[in-house]
Amino acid sequence: MRVTRFLILVTILVLFSIQNMAQLPFITDNSGTVGQWTKQIEMSYGIGFDNGHRCTKSVAEISPVLTVGVHDKVDIVLGYPYLFLSEVDDSVISRYSGFSDLCIEVKYRFLDYKFLSLAIKPGISFPTGNYKIGLGNGRFGYSAFLITTLSFNKIFVHSNFGYIRNENRCGDAKDIWHASIGLDYNIRNGVHAILNAGAEKNPDITSNIPSVFTILGLYCMLNEHVEISVGYKLGCTEPETKHSFIAGLTFRF
Repeated sequence: MRVTRFLILVTILVLFSIQNMAQLPFITDNSGTVGQWTKQIEMSYGIGFDNGHRCTKSVAEISPVLTVGVHDKVDIVLGYPYLFLSEVDDSVISRYSGFSDLCIEVKYRFLDYKFLSLAIKPGISFPTGNYKIGLGNGRFGYSAFLITTLSFNKIFVHSNFGYIRNENRCGDAKDIWHASIGLDYNIRNGVHAILNAGAEKNPDITSNIPSVFTILGLYCMLNEHVEISVGYKLGCTEPETKHSFIAGLTFRF
């Protein structure tokens, strides 16, 4: 039971990290694109942990993401997370690490109307991670998201509605829905406070409880090329990792 719970936690992290790459520290993406021939590199580090009776589980992730603008309204996004898995159960310690599944997405912003913009973001994941130890799904998968952004002076509201075809060799659910909303407030001089919340179908086929999360965070634009971010993610339901911390660095050139 404990092993199954640990693998479900890892599966949820993999789904979030490779299927919905967004501006840090958000999980919810915005409809913006980087601009034609602009390149962006994001490096993020996240660690999550659960403490149970005589058992501690933790998952850490280093997630590099490369974005290339091939048109003013079209981005190609490549993500390749590296995971560190650890479980301490009584006196038994289990540790694994390695690259997870590679993901490629294409974001197309197809509507700009006054304060509203819309984008779609299809993606495909490649089974590059070792599914036997929880580093991947073991099969090709795909996803599709509808992204909306509402802009009101200093406040921006983002929402994502998506479907993930979670093909896998781990016995997890294959049809995953996702819904989330993010609030972005420009405090001053490029410093932004964010609030993000969402839910996703639990990949555990034995449970109907969705994975629900909330994120509080900040990001700061040091200049037009460099951005730093921090965030805290709270798991609001039992399937989600209880406590997670996120730190990120973004370069544009």
